[in-house]
Amino acid sequence: MNITIKATKYQLRPETEALIEEKLAAPLRLLGEKGDTALLEIEVEEAPPQGRSSEPFRLVARLAVEGKVFHAEAVKPNPESAADKVRSELEAEIRRSRGRAHKLWKRGHSAIKRMLRFG
Repeated sequence: MNITIKATKYQLRPETEALIEEKLAAPLRLLGEKGDTALLEIEVEEAPPQGRSSEPFRLVARLAVEGKVFHAEAVKPNPESAADKVRSELEAEIRRSRGRAHKLWKRGHSAIKRMLRFG
């Protein structure tokens, strides 16, 4: 597992970096053995407030695993809460992707069984 953290317009403290890395490494456990080859790119940015927004921190995560790319983004008042939101979005995307593959696999098996039964 390779994790890269990039800070734009923000001075990233080591304890904040360690906290973000720890929180965003959690979704990789859903990947199982594929998690060892995963590439997680994280960008933390202090965005200027647009309009009346009081949420200046933007965190973007891109997870690449065996040709599949998962993307999550959050804008929150601090980087820690943005990391929580991004973690939950990444976990949801991974679970959704895993469910689709399992459904297709199951559908293919039942189709073969029907063909053998009536073939």
